[in-house]
Amino acid sequence: MVELLGSHCEYPECNTLDFLPVYCFHCSKTFCKRHGSAPDHSCVSLLQTNSINSSNSSSFLPCAYVDGCKSQKSPISFTCLLCLKNFCVEHRHVDDHKCSYRSSSPPTHHSSQINKNEIKTTENFSKEKFIGTKNEALANKVAIMKLKQIAKGPTGIPMENRLHVFVQIDDGDGNNKRYPFYLSKLWPLGKGLDYLTKELKLLPANRMIILDREQIQLDLSITINDLKELHDADVIILKKI
Repeated sequence: MVELLGSHCEYPECNTLDFLPVYCFHCSKTFCKRHGSAPDHSCVSLLQTNSINSSNSSSFLPCAYVDGCKSQKSPISFTCLLCLKNFCVEHRHVDDHKCSYRSSSPPTHHSSQINKNEIKTTENFSKEKFIGTKNEALANKVAIMKLKQIAKGPTGIPMENRLHVFVQIDDGDGNNKRYPFYLSKLWPLGKGLDYLTKELKLLPANRMIILDREQIQLDLSITINDLKELHDADVIILKKI
């Protein structure tokens, strides 16, 4: 089951399972962090199509973690969902680039209202795509993997039963921040609403859940797994009635 969350490195002497595999757009294979760049896996396709030189150096993107980054520029850029900066393969994980948002504390249970700075948030979220590749399906898959790294939810829910979403609150105060959570696919959506209301410290009110992508109201009585229109990485809006 763990292997469903990542891919094995296709470098012959490695085969390491990586939860954020790197896609090489030269040879169309996936690799682990150590062998992600073309030189590190001796990319045959790249050698056959000439080495990258100064004539196309503009396609290389700078890594935001300049302190200690050996490459500093990379043909593939990864955007951190927390700090929204771009990083190379080596520093794509929050720990690797010492993300400034990593140490954000969870909200305390003594506050009557949510402290907007205490829960990791991201604005203007969209399913990310690798810069430098047209493989949208793989890019979206990796974006969901990134979401799974930061989402908050009950630890007792098995990985295969989790639905990862971004939650937005619509209380008419102009707050457009989105909070990463996961819910059990076996819950009625109404139970998910109760859980999110508690975790986000929302004041008591009647609420409905809107699917942002299609702007439709979801039925709270239906089990989440049976809501065919709701998918991983979707944005749901908790709207006060």
